[in-house]
Amino acid sequence: MPISLEQLKTDMTNAAETADALGLEYERLTDAELEKFGMSFERQFVLNEKYREVVDILNRHRAEILMGCMVATKQFSKRFDGERPEAGKFGMVDPRAGFFGIGDDWEDNPSVTGGALANWIHSGTTRMGGTSGNAAKIGKNAVHVIVAIGDYELDPKMEAIQFTIDGKPKPVTIVKRAMHESDYGVKELDVAFIFKYGTTVLAKIFQKTTGTSYPYLIGASFVPENILREYADPVNLSASAGVTADVILTT
Repeated sequence: MPISLEQLKTDMTNAAETADALGLEYERLTDAELEKFGMSFERQFVLNEKYREVVDILNRHRAEILMGCMVATKQFSKRFDGERPEAGKFGMVDPRAGFFGIGDDWEDNPSVTGGALANWIHSGTTRMGGTSGNAAKIGKNAVHVIVAIGDYELDPKMEAIQFTIDGKPKPVTIVKRAMHESDYGVKELDVAFIFKYGTTVLAKIFQKTTGTSYPYLIGASFVPENILREYADPVNLSASAGVTADVILTT
């Protein structure tokens, strides 16, 4: 059944309470924007998803994703308009590898050397062209809500991922058992990551054996309409091609 406006209003109240506790600046959505959010959420993340476990994960974190939309409304000083926003507004889409400087797609990640931490999201990717091992920084034109981690590699080798956010290392997320026992190779996070303007993000992978790993982020990205329109080719999204997109930057 479609998400009711009343349920979305409850989600927004819960999101506002969480945002206040985290000290995040935000702006509430109008009723029309809430209805657009509910429709876009269902059509992008629920109705076309064949794996029930992914639908359940996204539904469990819906209020956090809505909180990201509220943060984006304040950060962009623009109004929300779904997956294909009109000019002057912003949209909600799947997290794209280019938004994080990985490359054209999540499969652009190079082979990972086993037995040591390997950089994943950082300033020194080929696309970013910065210093290897330095964090990347979220620009003015992006807000991300990350609720789970997946791996496109059919035989996942990753044992764990560690994020360092704003210079503070976070407890390691152990992913291997969840990915092998999951129908879809996915590890849900207890609490979503909220990446907004100025957030620095460094993520590293550990696996025992050398080989391919194609981790990717599950959640929602909020990006202004002009960025979604002008940067269809992700080569220009990241810092090595200049900073005009202001989505992901080196540090």
